Amino acid sequence: MAWTSKLLLIACVCMIVAGVSVVYDLNGNSMDFSNRQMVLVVSDSMDGEEDRYDVDSFQANTLVMIEHVPDNEVRFLRVGQVLSYYDGSTLIHHRIIQVNDDSFYVKGDNGHSTDKVMFGDVNGVVVGTNSWIGSILSWFSNNFLLFLGAMFALSIVLILCYVRSTRPEREVS
Repeated sequence: MAWTSKLLLIACVCMIVAGVSVVYDLNGNSMDFSNRQMVLVVSDSMDGEEDRYDVDSFQANTLVMIEHVPDNEVRFLRVGQVLSYYDGSTLIHHRIIQVNDDSFYVKGDNGHSTDKVMFGDVNGVVVGTNSWIGSILSWFSNNFLLFLGAMFALSIVLILCYVRSTRPEREVS
């Protein structure tokens, strides 16, 4: 096996291990992906100083993992959890500050106003966040053509390396 093939194999294994580790952390230290959803947050409403709960404050362009909560378990959510809910067709993520019989009062860590969320509007609860993957995804979505060009150039380089490593050596006479 040529050194370029070995190097490529090592790089792929390292990327897979790193990716699994990041997803495990993002998923609330679990490999159970049933009933989960990943979303890129584009608002800074949760960019505050809150750090005493399971999920700290997070900035815009953060990737969040949402665990969907069945309707019959929504009432068991507690103050401090970050609720994912629909306001019309918009998905919002705010912290629960009060639990009532049929609703929650929520507030973004960066805001001063509270919103009332009915149990039926709840999508789930945020179980993990990752700001650097979110920033990378945001950059890729904003610079897609540049990313596509870079991937094309990288593909050409890898193909040329492969062709060069599989070509038989010529004898010098």
